[in-house]
Amino acid sequence: HKPIPFIEDAAVPPEHLAEYVTRLEQFCNDMGTNVAYYAHASAGCIHIRPLINAKLASEVAKLPQIVEFATGMLGDYGGSLSSEHGDGRARSWINERFFGPDLYQLYRQVKQIFDPQGIFNPGNIVDAGPMTEDLRYGAGYEAIQVTPVLDFSADGGFDRAVEMCNGAGICRKRTTGTMCPSFMATREEEHSTRGRANLLRAALSGKLPPEELTGPRLYEAMDLCVECKACKAECPSAVDMAKIKFEYLAQYYEANGVPLRTRLFANIGQLSSMSAGPQALASNWIVGNGFLYFLKPLLGITNKRPLPTFSTNPLPRWFKKHVKSQRGKAAGDNGVLPKIALFHDPFTNYNAPEVGIAAVEFLEAAGYEVIWPDHKGDGRPFISKGLVKEAKRAADETLAALAPLAEQGMPIVGLEPSSLLSLRDDYFYLLPDDPRVPLVAEHAYTFEEFVAQLAENDQLSSLTFTDEARHILLHGHCHQKALVGTAPAIRALTLPPNYTLTEVDSGCCGMAGSFGYEKEHYTISMRMAEHRLLPAVREADQSTLVVAAGISCRQQIKYGASRHALHPAQVLRDAITVE
Repeated sequence: HKPIPFIEDAAVPPEHLAEYVTRLEQFCNDMGTNVAYYAHASAGCIHIRPLINAKLASEVAKLPQIVEFATGMLGDYGGSLSSEHGDGRARSWINERFFGPDLYQLYRQVKQIFDPQGIFNPGNIVDAGPMTEDLRYGAGYEAIQVTPVLDFSADGGFDRAVEMCNGAGICRKRTTGTMCPSFMATREEEHSTRGRANLLRAALSGKLPPEELTGPRLYEAMDLCVECKACKAECPSAVDMAKIKFEYLAQYYEANGVPLRTRLFANIGQLSSMSAGPQALASNWIVGNGFLYFLKPLLGITNKRPLPTFSTNPLPRWFKKHVKSQRGKAAGDNGVLPKIALFHDPFTNYNAPEVGIAAVEFLEAAGYEVIWPDHKGDGRPFISKGLVKEAKRAADETLAALAPLAEQGMPIVGLEPSSLLSLRDDYFYLLPDDPRVPLVAEHAYTFEEFVAQLAENDQLSSLTFTDEARHILLHGHCHQKALVGTAPAIRALTLPPNYTLTEVDSGCCGMAGSFGYEKEHYTISMRMAEHRLLPAVREADQSTLVVAAGISCRQQIKYGASRHALHPAQVLRDAITVE
């Protein structure tokens, strides 16, 4: 049973709204049907969606009955059948009864004048067939059985997760929000969340041959999904295409094998740990050397942007020395500082240790002892690349290191949004029965969330912030915006009294992990960035601090707008005085 939008656009004068809603709900309840509501009562319109199982003939038969009852009431109350959207095939069939034969014939004449051959949207407004024809589902609908490797029990199965899409098309937005980055860039239906869901549903339902599920054409449509998770937050039906793509890639690789480039990018954490430190000079020489120019295209990596360099002083090495230097320093009133665990990630560890250093120094100045958990990779690259077994193994190792700390009530603070938020999202369907997952998730915070919480609890009084006036241009990470929102980041970044902030209404930066480095994705990656983000950065004054928590976002800003973007931890560390 799902909330179906077929009478939801009706409106009545507000003074009749309560009676209209009550009568309609009673009618549906008497049929054994529940209803869902949302939207704007002030305009006389509450979107009412009866919960119908469109795969049962007995349920489908309720659709015209409910429409007829609602239409009769609209006549009684002086209401409108379609108050803000089109009639479509769901309501056009009853237009003659609603408007009356004279007005309906006038509509028919007008359409005949402008479209004598009946080729422009035939069957809409006038001369519509029954609303129960050409249904997406129906009594004969069946989905082929796919055994998922991820947990879709909350959705009722992989096919039901795909069917969450009801076709509303909110993913076809062009100007605001994050969803859907690839559609904003291409304007192609197949590269919207709805397009991907419809193609998957066609393969699962038999409208396409079963082998198309793991065929090259469907892979093309899924390929441009950057797994930003925006649909999970912005889609009214909460279609989680990032999770669906994770499962799809696992099924696709099972049938077609895993490409070498996928394995390389998925194992970036291990490769980075081998490339940073004493060998970083040699690693960076290899990365920047000319011979790699010819090797990268063979691996499917673009030559149009440089690969990230590795640090000669990676964060794990710095932290080990730093801890030794801090021994014996003053503790709290009782001689013991409160502890937090720094959830480190391979990108901060080996490519941008300055971010981790800034976070440690800020948190220590705030009165905390920072603990280094003994975990390796968090599994985020494996999740992005659809390698489920490897992702589960990494998640298990990470939980083994973090769960004992969470049991002590220790906050777990992360710097890379996609890595930290995997603990609160992806791990739940990677290891659904593991009691450590909710325990760790409960104690996991992004750096900005943790700082904002400290500020709300008046726990930063020991810090002295600069009086200098600075302006910040903030770009939020996609996962951050989808699962947390940017309010904590705004709160944290405006703690210095004279700091002001403007948030870019930007979608995905387009880098999306390795996506922007992949040869066939470079152009679309830059088109995503040029949609709103890069123009806003270029327009910013040179004195403005450009801030982005995600390393991918900072790289895209660096390569696309020649500006050095900072992590919030760097901004806050630079804004305080440390003895």
